[in-house]
Amino acid sequence: MPSALRLDARMHLRSWEGSSRKPRLFLWLRLWLLTPGFQLMVLVRLQRGLTRIPLLGPVIGPALRRILWYISTIWFGCDISTNARIGPGLYLPHPIGIVIGGDVRLGAGVTILQNVTLGRRDLTQSGSPTIGDGAEIAAGAVIAGPVTIGNDAKIGANSVVLHDVPAGRVAVGVPARVLDA
Repeated sequence: MPSALRLDARMHLRSWEGSSRKPRLFLWLRLWLLTPGFQLMVLVRLQRGLTRIPLLGPVIGPALRRILWYISTIWFGCDISTNARIGPGLYLPHPIGIVIGGDVRLGAGVTILQNVTLGRRDLTQSGSPTIGDGAEIAAGAVIAGPVTIGNDAKIGANSVVLHDVPAGRVAVGVPARVLDA
């Protein structure tokens, strides 16, 4: 298993280990068969892996990648751009309604809950969000434009982030305000 996918699995398993008395084998079976967030990440990592296989060529490789993107979009009800750069250990406990646009960059160990949108503000603007390592984005949040979210920052539920959030801080509200430490 590639290292990025291994870290994705570790993030999902970490959420169960303290509460489950089941043997580790059952946890792995549950992960592969019954965990939609991990299944989505398998498809996303597979999409990226297809571009590195020289035997597929410049025509078949992109076509297969697009087919996998379409399957993941329909199956999971979310849209993760094939151009988004996703670090290892992405944790998606509920992947429904997530939109990750074109040039978004996600660091390692990021947690994203359901109905989150990451992307540009409008079609005329350039620049997409950059999310730091260990950041947590709660349900319904929108991060739009060339915004940088620092390492270990937290974005509150239904917040609309239009400005940078420093590392280790919490941003909430519409528009989002950074809370004092």
